[in-house]
Amino acid sequence: MIKSVIYAGGSNKSKLLMHKIIKIEVKEMEENKLPEDENSKRESAEVKETADSPQEKNSETDRKNAEQDKESEKKSSADELMQKKAICSLAYLFGILFFLPLIIYPNDEFAKFHANQALVVLLTVIVGEVIFGILTGLLGAVAFLGTLFGILCGVFGLIMLVACILAILGVVREERYELPIIGKIKLIK
Repeated sequence: MIKSVIYAGGSNKSKLLMHKIIKIEVKEMEENKLPEDENSKRESAEVKETADSPQEKNSETDRKNAEQDKESEKKSSADELMQKKAICSLAYLFGILFFLPLIIYPNDEFAKFHANQALVVLLTVIVGEVIFGILTGLLGAVAFLGTLFGILCGVFGLIMLVACILAILGVVREERYELPIIGKIKLIK
């Protein structure tokens, strides 16, 4: 009868509680020295054997829980790193979001570096497109020069797109990749 109660389904806590209750009952039976027949002696011995095993199982469960905690910490740090990479990449994709890594990770050097690079790219694109746009508009009366500056404006845009892609690859690789020419400019310290 006791055996069926012990091995019935339930959580480890309920099994442990049941084993403690059984231990107490066995102890009381031994103290009172009630007359027992052969079957009840066997049940007492089985109860004693099974009563100790939950503690072993409990320590094993604690060890497994500790391993799971370590794994979850690794996963959470990996998730945080992926989030940081995504935010820094967004700063390059949408230049106006250059401030996002600074707000979310204010003390992180990796985030500051990429926020600075994204700001430099944004300002370079704005200044370059404005200059090429003005030159194209002013020199548009001369057919050859207007077309030439229009093409140069498009080429400049493609160069900046490639620069953003290279910077995003640097973020993904966790590198501090400085963009050629404009990468040395430090606006955020």
